[in-house]
Amino acid sequence: MTSTLLTNELTHLVSEAKRKNGELRHAAEKALQDLKSLPSTSEQQLAADLSRRPAFIDPFLLACATHNPKLAGSGVTCLQRLVVTRGLSKARLKDALEAFNSCTSLGLDVQLKILQALPSLLQNYAEDLKGDLLSGALEVCSSLQAARVPTVSGVAAATLQQLVSSIFEKVVNEDRHATEVAALAEVKVDDESLMLRPAAHDAFRSTFVQFTSLSQEAILELLWICINGNPQLFASHTELSSTVRSHVLPLATRGLSERLSFPLTLRSFRILDLVLGRYITRYPDDCLPAISLLIDTLDPDAVPLWKRAMAMEVFRKFFADGNLVIDTYSIYDKTAGSKRIVQDIMSAFVRMSSEKPSAIGLGQQSSIPVGSTASRDSADHIPPEITAGMAGLMGSTYTVAEANVPGISSRWSIPRTSCLEQLDKLEAPSVPETYVYALVLDCMGSLSDNLAKVVLPLTVHNEKFKSSAINGKASSNGEAARRHRTESYQSRTVPRNPLEQGSNEVPARVQSVHALVDSCWPAVLATSSTFLNAALDDQYYRNLIKAYQRFAQVAGLLRLVTARDALMTTLGKAAVPPHVVNATQPEPLKSPTLESPSVFSNPKSLLSMDSFSSTASPIERDRRRSLESARPTLTTRNLLCLRALLNLAIALGPTLDGAFAVVVDALRQADLVLSTTTPQQLIRQGSVASKQGPDTQSYAQAFSSEVTAVEGAASRLLESTADYPNGPFLSVLQTFCRLLHVRQSDASPASPNRQVQVSSPPPTPTMPLRSFSGLTGLSIMKDIQMRDYKFVIPKLGGLAELNISRFALGDPVETGWNLLVDEFVILASSNSNPVEARRAATGALCKLAAEVVAEVMEDEVQTRTVIQRRTLATLLRLVDSMYEDDGELTSNDIDVQSYVLEALQAILQRCGESLVAGWNRMIGIISSVFERNGAPPMRPDDEETHIDWINVSDEFDSVQLGRTAFAATQLICSDFLSALPTRVMPSLIELLFRFAKQTDDLNISLSTITIAWHVSDYLLSNVSRDAISETTRLLKEADEFEEEVHSASRDSPAAQWYLLLVRLRNIIKTGHKEVRKAAFQTVCSIFHNNGDQLPPDAWDLTLRSVVFKISFDDVMLYHSDDENDETQNRIGFHDESISSAIIGGTSVIVAQNLHHIEQVAQLPSLWEAFLSRLESYFDLQIHSINAAVFRALSSILSQITTGSKVWTGVMYRTLALWLKRNPATIEVKDSESNQDSLSAYVDSGTELYRLTQESMSTSQTRTLVENLYHAIRASASTSQYAVDTNKLTTVQGKAFDLLKAVRSDHPSTLIVVAAKLTTLHHDAAEEAPHSNGASFVAVASAAMEWLEGLVLSSVADEELYDSGVVVSVLENVNRMVGLKYLFTLEYKGVSIWRKASNLALALAGPVLQQVGAQGLDQAVMIPILTEFIGIATGMVAANGLERIGDSTRIYEDETTDIESFNSLRAVLTPHLGGAEVPDRLRSTYCQALFDASIIHEPEPGEIPDTKTPPLQHVQRIRRGRVRRVPYVQRERMAYECLSELLKLSGQQSESKLLAKAAAPFLILRLAIPLRAYIADQPLRGRRPQPLSELEELLFCFTAIKELRCGEEVLGGADASGMVMSRDRAHLRYLYPLLVKAVSTAGDRWSGADEVLTPLQNVLASVVPMQ
Repeated sequence: MTSTLLTNELTHLVSEAKRKNGELRHAAEKALQDLKSLPSTSEQQLAADLSRRPAFIDPFLLACATHNPKLAGSGVTCLQRLVVTRGLSKARLKDALEAFNSCTSLGLDVQLKILQALPSLLQNYAEDLKGDLLSGALEVCSSLQAARVPTVSGVAAATLQQLVSSIFEKVVNEDRHATEVAALAEVKVDDESLMLRPAAHDAFRSTFVQFTSLSQEAILELLWICINGNPQLFASHTELSSTVRSHVLPLATRGLSERLSFPLTLRSFRILDLVLGRYITRYPDDCLPAISLLIDTLDPDAVPLWKRAMAMEVFRKFFADGNLVIDTYSIYDKTAGSKRIVQDIMSAFVRMSSEKPSAIGLGQQSSIPVGSTASRDSADHIPPEITAGMAGLMGSTYTVAEANVPGISSRWSIPRTSCLEQLDKLEAPSVPETYVYALVLDCMGSLSDNLAKVVLPLTVHNEKFKSSAINGKASSNGEAARRHRTESYQSRTVPRNPLEQGSNEVPARVQSVHALVDSCWPAVLATSSTFLNAALDDQYYRNLIKAYQRFAQVAGLLRLVTARDALMTTLGKAAVPPHVVNATQPEPLKSPTLESPSVFSNPKSLLSMDSFSSTASPIERDRRRSLESARPTLTTRNLLCLRALLNLAIALGPTLDGAFAVVVDALRQADLVLSTTTPQQLIRQGSVASKQGPDTQSYAQAFSSEVTAVEGAASRLLESTADYPNGPFLSVLQTFCRLLHVRQSDASPASPNRQVQVSSPPPTPTMPLRSFSGLTGLSIMKDIQMRDYKFVIPKLGGLAELNISRFALGDPVETGWNLLVDEFVILASSNSNPVEARRAATGALCKLAAEVVAEVMEDEVQTRTVIQRRTLATLLRLVDSMYEDDGELTSNDIDVQSYVLEALQAILQRCGESLVAGWNRMIGIISSVFERNGAPPMRPDDEETHIDWINVSDEFDSVQLGRTAFAATQLICSDFLSALPTRVMPSLIELLFRFAKQTDDLNISLSTITIAWHVSDYLLSNVSRDAISETTRLLKEADEFEEEVHSASRDSPAAQWYLLLVRLRNIIKTGHKEVRKAAFQTVCSIFHNNGDQLPPDAWDLTLRSVVFKISFDDVMLYHSDDENDETQNRIGFHDESISSAIIGGTSVIVAQNLHHIEQVAQLPSLWEAFLSRLESYFDLQIHSINAAVFRALSSILSQITTGSKVWTGVMYRTLALWLKRNPATIEVKDSESNQDSLSAYVDSGTELYRLTQESMSTSQTRTLVENLYHAIRASASTSQYAVDTNKLTTVQGKAFDLLKAVRSDHPSTLIVVAAKLTTLHHDAAEEAPHSNGASFVAVASAAMEWLEGLVLSSVADEELYDSGVVVSVLENVNRMVGLKYLFTLEYKGVSIWRKASNLALALAGPVLQQVGAQGLDQAVMIPILTEFIGIATGMVAANGLERIGDSTRIYEDETTDIESFNSLRAVLTPHLGGAEVPDRLRSTYCQALFDASIIHEPEPGEIPDTKTPPLQHVQRIRRGRVRRVPYVQRERMAYECLSELLKLSGQQSESKLLAKAAAPFLILRLAIPLRAYIADQPLRGRRPQPLSELEELLFCFTAIKELRCGEEVLGGADASGMVMSRDRAHLRYLYPLLVKAVSTAGDRWSGADEVLTPLQNVLASVVPMQ
């Protein structure tokens, strides 16, 4: 391919040169021949053959020399081809380059061919391009670069750059093989000779090539490429760097000083930027003019904007290199007499920041930039609501300049391409007006970052310190770890001072940084202050804050106090602008706790979308918003500054010292402003922001997020104080505390300066006069003051919580403990402080105390002792401080005290097991809930707190306080009794006494009693029997028992136990009813559980001084007549149930421990004391109390063994008391019941009889029996009706048991009592017929059974008859039988009269037998027979039968009575027939039979009275009656009695005297039916006679017919002189009636065969005697 090309081109040259150039034609022909003569094997072979023929290129050189485009084009093409294929001879390179150079001005094709050849030339002949050949190649490129065709020019420039780069690459390669290449060339550099190697020499020469065809712009660009592309090469080769100093730098400097075109100026700035960055430290003197010119270029009046922008771009790169800035400062500013370059730059920045306030949107605070499209002249077209909103955001007035400024934003302040990169521009570009200010911000940021990179690593402690700290924290011993941490406060936690490093290199650099910051901080402050109030977009503003924060941090770490404080103060003002604070104060604030909560406490309180909603229409809202004055408030940027300030404080940490006040005040003011910010203000801010960016909701969310971030930073700041040394931490505490104590007259902040002064750096403040903004104390306004409290107190509390370890192990003064406690106590105790402040201070102090105690839980005892005493003393001091002022406690005081008690409870719950000290202080704190009397009761000292319990009442200051205090007390007594020192126990007992005695909460009192029981068990479990004996001996010897107990209880557990008993006794005397009961029950339980542990002498003392004294105090309550008595007012008078409980409990104590009490030496005296207490209760005459007394006595006696000699003597006194104190003699009131007392009385009597029956006298026995009878009789007072009908009541049963147990040596006494008991039912019913008392039915039944046994067992005893005992018994039986249905109650279904009938039948035989056998006197016999006749009368009679409606029962009772009567009649009638028996007895008996035999009720007067003889008018006929007369219900008994009369009157009668007494009654009884028939039947006529009357009549007919009655019975003829047969004497009275009856019966009208026939039979059997 190459051969063909060459052949064609040579042929073309031959053809074209025939006429014009023979030399060219001849050379071409020759070359063509040579070419054809060469073998055409391959391209490489051809190129190699041609390279060995130097003359081969002659026609091409001649063609180029002709400058003919056609000929030169062929020549250049062939040369280019030979270069590419390496077919060009090296010897002809120079000729080829000259040919190329001569053709550079020809056509485009030629130029392109040359350009194509140059890269191949550089590639294929690189080793040969040296010296002049290299220069020639450069000249060819430079010539082509000057071409007008852009393509050619651009490619040539690139080729030139490639050639230049290859030159320097050769130098680099040469340097790598420096030992292999000798330095042969000698050059002069700065008057010195240098030997250079070939490549280096070529490079040095290339810098002096005369590019005459190149423009200055191209030359400068080429220089920049050389220097920029080979930094190391220029740095290592002196000849090259010297060239830069001597030629390049002046060239670039001239471009700044002269008014050159934009391309030249641009490239000069680029070279200057490059040179300054690399050679300022090497050639400072040479660079000084250039950098000075750069600074001067920033002048806005003399330099165009684009040139200033390029200068600022140079400075941006300058500040981006941290080392360069520091080195520059070290070279110039730090050198005496030298120009201060860095300071001049910073000063220029200050001037630039203030040169155009309107351009950067300068205002009172930063705002969001509006945009470059907004025109200043368009302010009139801005809606008023936007104007108002912007004023609120920007904090300025409504001026055109401030309301419509562009500001600095990455959207319009930054060009798409920086000025230094716009190489293709021929004219200066349009630069944004705010671009230079944006570059200033970039420079500031770079400066701060670079300074921080140098300083910050040097402030961190090395790994040695870190590892030791970690090991300390990981230690298993908590105290050792805390101590290690405390010891490391001074070293590890404080940032190291970089100026104190030990290296020789680093301090010099740090010194430069220190000097730079110290000299430049005013400029930084001024510049930043201006931009902090400018309109910046978020990115620039955040970068500015970051840079400012970094610079201030560096200043602080370098211990530049003045710079740090000034910078922090300015940042604080940016966070909370003064005009915002001033705008907040004039208006009255709403209560922050009610309506405007702090955003710090609730960030979303102002940001809730509900707050943005409004019922007003949008038009109305817009109108309202446009009319109301817009009050400035904080924006998200203010909060960003605040967060930066907080982070700065975190970074500087302990090094802040007094500057911490700046941070605190900024936080306080921000909290104040945010607390007054309304949702409407946020809506306005959001609406303004939404015009250019996010909507209102987005703004609100951003605001909330920023507030949350501030909160987090504030929290981290406080948390970081945990690692401060004591000194800085104390300074932090003092900073917060000063806010609480500055005079209110100084509370109003000074008016801020509303004009921003940025033209010059602010003067450096001096430390003695430095004053931080805002540290002016509390605000005058009440609400602001409250806000201050709400701000400071939680912060102090947080600091305290974060520094628990410090307080636990450090000195209270050095660590700030005393300071913090003093502040909290003052705040919490004074009523002049706001309520919320007091509560917050109290809560913080209480939490601190609890955490400190918890911190030392696992420490040594000595450490815990100190901390616990100190902490509990603090709480006690807080409580006592509230009582220092006169007057009643307020509700706020109570709240404070409640917090303390809750903290105390928390300490116990969490750390109770580790408490070793401060217990008495704890008791003192708890006791503070009780009202105080007189002087303060607590006297604290270093070791313990003495409580004067006399001045502590038993009334709560507050019930709620009392409940909280009691919870703590419960915890102490339940879990930590073993931890209490002995000296604390008396105070605990006194505290429990007051809890039990208070009357506000019954549950507390009752629970306290239970706790007292537990305390008693604990005390006794820790005291020996000997110790109790010794203490008892001392107390017995004392004149005043209680005083001695108090005195001895300080050191004696046994005396403490006695003190507890005394306090329980006091509670039983004066406490609430339920409390008294519980207290006494506790006393009983104490003795029950621990009785075996007490020696006899202790029993003697406790019974006399405690147990019996309780009874004495109780009795005294009943004798108190003073209604105003304090005791009565407290308990509401005496209480019988409590008295009963006391008596019963006392008996239980004595009974359960009787075996111990028996061993008491003075037992009789002790027992007499006990009986005296019982007798005092008897004197009260109250049944319930009597019952308790007798129960008590019974329970004690039941424990005494029968026959015990120890108790023999005391039992006589007890028996006398029992016989004397019969409760049956006590009147029973309406509301009372004597059953219990009677039951207990009988029980005690049973026990007494058991113990004394062998020695009991007759009179005592009689009294005992009588008392028992009266007890049974008195049991009628029960209110339970008919409870004793089927069984005995308790009283009755017990009494009967005892009566039956009484010895039968005196049966008459028992029989009389038994007889009385049988009629108790009747007696009670007759005395109180409508009473609901006892019925005594069961008593009567049981008594009859018992009586039967008693009588029958002693029936032969004549004394019973002579003394009238038997008669008495029969009288009672007669009474019961005779009354019959008048008392309807039954005993288990059996009527009393039935059991009485049975008793009578049981007694009749034996008694009547004894009457007949013993031949008793008539005076004795007649009463007995009289009673038996009465009993028989009762049997046949039926008194009260009309009350019974049950016919079945009547029938059964009738049957029983018939049987009983028949049984009694069989025994009795034999004894009635004797002559010794008076006739009146027999007549009485027959009269009873006659009365019982009447079946139909007679008419009045029909039957004669008892004074008239029965037969006097026996034949008189009454007037007739037709009404139906009912027959008796007991018809069978009537016929039985009539039959008995027939038996007694007939010849079969056993006694004539008895028949004589019965005959008249029998004849009268038989005449009554006859007379009734004669009188009534005629009136009835045909109506039949009633059946019952007919039956009666027929029975009488039969009786008359069968009766055989002798004359001796009736005694001769009657008045008519009629005489009957000897055995029918009765017909003398009855025959006339029979005759009349026959006449009536035979009457046709009224007669009836049923009567007539039997009557005729009777008459037929009768034969009257004339």
